[in-house]
Amino acid sequence: MDLSMTLREALEREASGTALKQLTAAVERLSTRYRAVAAASDPILAKPVDVLAYAHYRMPATFGAVRAALRALAASGTFEAGSVRSLADLGGGTGAAAWAAADVFDSLEEVSVLDQVPEALDLGQRLAKASGVSALARTVWQEGRVGSWNVSVGSPSAGGADLVTVSYVLSELTSEQADKIVAEAAAAATRAIVIVEPGTPDGYRRILRARDQLLAETWQVAAPCPHQGECPLLAKDEPDWCHFAARVNRSSVHRQIKGGELSHEDEKFSYVAMVRRPAHLAQGFAAPAADASASEQPARVIRHPRKNKGFVELQVCESNDASNASGQVRRAVVSKKQGALYKQARDVGWGDTIDLG
Repeated sequence: MDLSMTLREALEREASGTALKQLTAAVERLSTRYRAVAAASDPILAKPVDVLAYAHYRMPATFGAVRAALRALAASGTFEAGSVRSLADLGGGTGAAAWAAADVFDSLEEVSVLDQVPEALDLGQRLAKASGVSALARTVWQEGRVGSWNVSVGSPSAGGADLVTVSYVLSELTSEQADKIVAEAAAAATRAIVIVEPGTPDGYRRILRARDQLLAETWQVAAPCPHQGECPLLAKDEPDWCHFAARVNRSSVHRQIKGGELSHEDEKFSYVAMVRRPAHLAQGFAAPAADASASEQPARVIRHPRKNKGFVELQVCESNDASNASGQVRRAVVSKKQGALYKQARDVGWGDTIDLG
């Protein structure tokens, strides 16, 4: 299913009784605050109009980014996507990640969204009830702060969720709080965790910190990295960072409150999707269908492909040994002489995977 249009229509209905000038002013305040990239001592969404403005200018983009990350998890071969029954979204606000999970996983039945802003939870509940998706309509919306969430609410009786998401949250927290919410996600998730942050150098560093924290426990990387080692971009002489983009269609209200003219925007994001190592899978769940070494995993395209006459240039991240212990970034050139691989390279996009053989 594609819930992006349903979400857009639900947001427009919610905004119908609010003056556009109020929403625009709130967006300007929120944009200034989020650009500060600092931990918040108080909730950033202090008023109902702030929540509505935030939902309009950020919820579609968050939905798009999280959906892309969840699709990468589902396609990774390390995760049985068709058996996802439950989701817990930590710091989920108005529920964008829940919408994304419902879009990707048709099997989803139970959802919990946990956040510290009651007005965000209230708006999220109204939007979810208008979705026409039973799992979203039945979502449990729970107020709480980092360290005090009961993640078992709305999840299986075992006390956890198949999938836990943490999206666009770490930047609002201190390093200590961020480590704590990642630990809470690890404790709550029985099978997979997906963490998404803005596609900036700061967002990338926060993703790496969370990735390292989880690798040190009972988790392995499913996406985007085709290996379990240190990010090879860290070794480059020139500063670089791993990020991707999701195309987001803008509604008329969205364009007006953001002052944009185009009918779309590209949301840049960084992410990591982690799965429990097979030996630590919760009882009752089958092991992943493919626990292959990274040498058997396809490379990840980490920049826009350059398509030339007769050949395609790709910047890829790939495993460089059979032990799955480390990775490398390199420029791959696929020529027309390579037949089927060339056709695949012509179609591949930024963030996709490709088997270079």
